[in-house]
Amino acid sequence: MRNIFILMLLCCSFFLVEAQSNITKSFVFGGLTRDYIIHLPTGYSTSTKYPVVFNLHGYSSNATEEQFYTKMDNVANTDAQRFIVIYPNGVANAWNSWLAGGIDDVGFISEIIDSMNAQYNIDLNRVYSCGMSNGGFQSYRMACELSNRIVAIASVTGSMSNYVYANCNPSRAVPVLEIHGTADITVPYNGLTGSKNTETVVQFWKDHNACGTSDTTAVANISLTDNCTVDKIKYNTCNEASKVWLFKVWDGGHTWPDALIDIVGINTNHDINASQEIWDFFKQFSFSEATGMNSEIQNIAKLQLFPNPANDQFTISADSPLQKIIVCDVFGNMVQTISLQNEFESRLSILNLANGVYTVQVINAENMSSTQKLFVLH
Repeated sequence: MRNIFILMLLCCSFFLVEAQSNITKSFVFGGLTRDYIIHLPTGYSTSTKYPVVFNLHGYSSNATEEQFYTKMDNVANTDAQRFIVIYPNGVANAWNSWLAGGIDDVGFISEIIDSMNAQYNIDLNRVYSCGMSNGGFQSYRMACELSNRIVAIASVTGSMSNYVYANCNPSRAVPVLEIHGTADITVPYNGLTGSKNTETVVQFWKDHNACGTSDTTAVANISLTDNCTVDKIKYNTCNEASKVWLFKVWDGGHTWPDALIDIVGINTNHDINASQEIWDFFKQFSFSEATGMNSEIQNIAKLQLFPNPANDQFTISADSPLQKIIVCDVFGNMVQTISLQNEFESRLSILNLANGVYTVQVINAENMSSTQKLFVLH
């Protein structure tokens, strides 16, 4: 009876955590403890599949500031197609968007996707990345190196580093949106030492996606005091139903259009809301519908996890070779990651785990996955 009571408390605790709107999680990756903020939209339900948008902060900033500054939560909460926003933290407030070696931020983002898939009901066919400045640079790197998991990207005041530009060869057409001010002095519209100018970046993706002619429209100048205007340049006829868009902010500075605060002495455009424009761009695309690809991970047949509740160890077995097991606690922190060599069965010790509810994600050799809850009672 006592064990049943404890199980009831653990289950209640699990669902209370799931109901929170902002959750900070962390795990060890590449020998470093990495963390990120998850914003669950208003009305979040475990029975609904949600798109996911990564929003990456700029150099010297952090996840909390990016969440506050960009107001993307407002869009996630109010749009008819609600979505989850993830605000990761870069190491030392920066993203490695420039170099071949060093911090593996692409791998870090990929691990977050795995963790989210284990903990939440996310739509793996609708995962996107955007960012401000250094976060925009990193989003371009994601488009180049993680195009099998990231459907589309957007950059605000960012660009492509020379290294990423020279080594970018994604296997498909990637939808891309760039928002950039012509008066940006931090990441100049006409280029910076070590990175490409905005027109060159747009041309790269236009060529890669085999886009046709552009359509340019002037955005209504609804804010007469922001000292800048916007042209929307759209390449809509591209391979694999992709698109390449540029919002050219005339006299706009190194800012996020319609951000919560204006930076003194730098023009912040208020004719467009960058967060809304990014989501309006993203929601046009999914792997299954737009690109012809399908990253949706299917369930592994005949997967068994026993005993459950478990005391000192548990066993996982399946009818297909297993390659990876990820165990997360109730807060979504990865507490165990085990790589396997195409094994059909594996036994895991849980003596180091406290009593509680955990999720166990299992991935097989065909990249199929299943997730189950595990109750630990010592």
